[in-house]
Amino acid sequence: MIRPRAGGLAERTQLDLFLDGREALLVDQIVGRIVDQDPGGALDALAGLRAENPEHPDLRRFDRLCRALKAGPPPLVSPGQLAALIDRLAVLVPTAERLLGSGAPDFLGPWWRALAQAGAESPVTDLEALPRYWIGLARHHSGDEREAVRLWLTLCWLAPESFVRWAPTLPSVAVSEAWATFYAEPRSDESLEGSAWSVDWFPAWLVLRHRWVAHLFHGDEVPDNETPLRVLRLLPTLLVLESQGYGAELVHQRRLLREMSPTFFRAYWLAVVEPRA
Repeated sequence: MIRPRAGGLAERTQLDLFLDGREALLVDQIVGRIVDQDPGGALDALAGLRAENPEHPDLRRFDRLCRALKAGPPPLVSPGQLAALIDRLAVLVPTAERLLGSGAPDFLGPWWRALAQAGAESPVTDLEALPRYWIGLARHHSGDEREAVRLWLTLCWLAPESFVRWAPTLPSVAVSEAWATFYAEPRSDESLEGSAWSVDWFPAWLVLRHRWVAHLFHGDEVPDNETPLRVLRLLPTLLVLESQGYGAELVHQRRLLREMSPTFFRAYWLAVVEPRA
């Protein structure tokens, strides 16, 4: 039923407070049933809230979550359905995070797993920036941090503007915190004629903070058409040689890195070589 509201807090009656408390109880019931994966109970509680206050501002959002819970994600998502699933998640994620709070991961878990599976079945080379970003999120929320970081970092050379836009909000602390430091500190590189380091330097720079990043990429996934990417391709071999001790091949590979970028070589020396010494 629709009920009139008193003009001020002092004028509110015990009945007003009772009815408000009933609304809050119904909202708590809806959230609890959704988090418990009980679509029938959630829909019943939602019907009670609708009857209690047809103008409640969250009715449509709760209805969206209840219906999504009842239907569930597609059991098998073909590559052709990938865009539709991403569009669905783009609506569900902010709604769940707003209404369910700490219960949002439990609700979204099956949807993230469905998207992660769909991404695994899609040819990676065919993925555009938006699917890479969302599949990376799905991988992260499904527990595959390394694959998520790999997908996001490829955007540094495939879609640098997109990476700059998304990087501050990425759920990987290793990436988002490093990006904040990289983005804030002015640097220049003689090999780039004094210009500021571009976004495609970030993966190689991140390797200096987290060595495992050097070994993420598949085969020839990293192109060799730009200096930052040639450096990134060299780092896995160079880091293995560093772990094997001083030798002629290590000296050779270090020389190659220095020739590619004297500035990055200095950063590499301070981060990798000097601590070992």
